[in-house]
Parts: sequence; C-alpha cells; structure tokens
Amino acid sequence: MGEPRTERLQAKRRCSLMSLDLTSVRAKLARSAEHAQTVKNEVKSWMDRNPYSVLQKVNADSTRYGIILRVNEPPPLYRWSLIIADCIHALRCCLDHLVYGIACHDVAPKPPSNESSLQFPITDSRPDFDKAVISRKQLGTISDPVRAAIEFYQPYNRPHPDLPPLLSILRSLSNRDKHKLLPLVLHSVVAADVGMDFGFDVRDRDPRFVASNGEIEDGAEVCAITFNRPTPNMKFDRTVIHVVIAMRHSKRDPATPTSYEWTDFLPLLNFLSAEVRQIIYEVSAKV
Repeated sequence: MGEPRTERLQAKRRCSLMSLDLTSVRAKLARSAEHAQTVKNEVKSWMDRNPYSVLQKVNADSTRYGIILRVNEPPPLYRWSLIIADCIHALRCCLDHLVYGIACHDVAPKPPSNESSLQFPITDSRPDFDKAVISRKQLGTISDPVRAAIEFYQPYNRPHPDLPPLLSILRSLSNRDKHKLLPLVLHSVVAADVGMDFGFDVRDRDPRFVASNGEIEDGAEVCAITFNRPTPNMKFDRTVIHVVIAMRHSKRDPATPTSYEWTDFLPLLNFLSAEVRQIIYEVSAKV
C-alpha cells in the first residue's frame, strides 16, 4: 500500500525539480520581434525617401490658408498590415504556449489531460475570468499562485494611462486578424514646425490654427490658419510636417464620440511586446 504513494511522491518531487521549459515561448517571442523589426525597418526606409511633400493653398477670399499633403510614394499598407498581424499572432501565441508549458510541467512526464482547452484567458471581468478558468478549464489544474499571477494581468486589473488595457488590444487585434486585415493608415500630423509671415498685426482678425486628426490621403489638408475677414498676402515661411503609420484599435474612453482610436504602430507594438514579456517573467516565476 505504501509503495504507490512513495512512487507518487517521488514523481512529484522529480517534477518540482524540473525546470519550466519555455523553449516554444521564447521561439514565438523571437519570431514576433523579427516581424516587428522587419516592418520598423521598412517604414523607416520609406520615411527616409521623403515619400510626401506639402503645398500651400489659400481660399478665394484669403480667410483660410492651408497646407496640403501630397503623397509621392504611397506606403505599402497591406504588406505592413500582414507583417504586423504575424507579429500580433506570435505575441498572442506566447501566452498560450506559456500556459501549456506550465501545464506540462505540473504533470510531467505525462501530457496534460485537457490540453485541447488550455489557453491564456483574456477577460474583462472577474466573473468572465472565473468562467474561463472553472467552466472552460482554460488553465487546467494550474496552481493557485500561477492563477493569481495570470489574473493580475487581466484587462480589468491593468488599466493603461493612455490606451485601453494592453491585453484587450492584443486580444481584439488577434481576433480581427482571423477574419480581416488589421486596419493601418497614414495618419494625422504628430509634429509640425509651421511658421507664418503676416507682415502686419493680425490679432484683431481672430487667427486660429487648425490641425487634422485622422486618416490622411493624397491631397488632404493637414493644417490651416483661418481669419474672420480677408487677410491677403499671408505666407507660410516654414512647413515641416511629420505624419505616422497608425493602427486602429478599441478606444480607451467610452465617452468619446468615435468607436475606435488610432495609435502610431511603433510604440503600440513596443507596449504590447513589453507587456507580454513581463507576463512571461512574472507568471513563470510562480511555477
């Protein structure tokens, strides 16, 4: 009677001494970084070729002076969207591979009995998290410390100061990629050095500077200055305009009128990658 119990204890001790195998997790992480670097390099190369220029335009009664963007070399948005989607997919897989690796570690040398249902849950509330873990058994028989670490990073526990919760963005982009291309556009002015030569005092004409805030196409007005009455002979003496390649995602503030937001894809990918890396480090440390 004592022998089977001894064997179980020995097996459990051997399991506890085994190091957690994160080989596939690291491979997916490296693949994601490779895709991200590829698109970063291509966007930089495109930007270095000065792919857009600006023109000045004035309306008929000289009350609006605008700066028009001319796209001389259209960005290959479809190609970049596909590469970014591969990056997002690999990041999402990192988290699922992490859960699977922990489950295998806990029952080694046998495979986990419910391996087909294992995945890293991403939920928006505690009841949804409990449902994923208890009803759908997405974490299998994972330990309480690991479960607590995973729950700590759920969107309802991880607000971001400027964006929606990062895992919610990762989830929505990954889900969208299953059916549609990820939305990627040439987007609004993020920085500008615009100088104006009036030649006289215009403060009594209510001058107002207007900047675009959205998708930009060839021939779009990116910024303008307006007056409440004709102001002839005004000139722009500096027109340095910087735009970005932006991704669309869910909005952070539900009170805003639009149903989505746009963010420069470069920092967004960096944020998502850093979040996944931190999750891997923190969760694996609880095994």
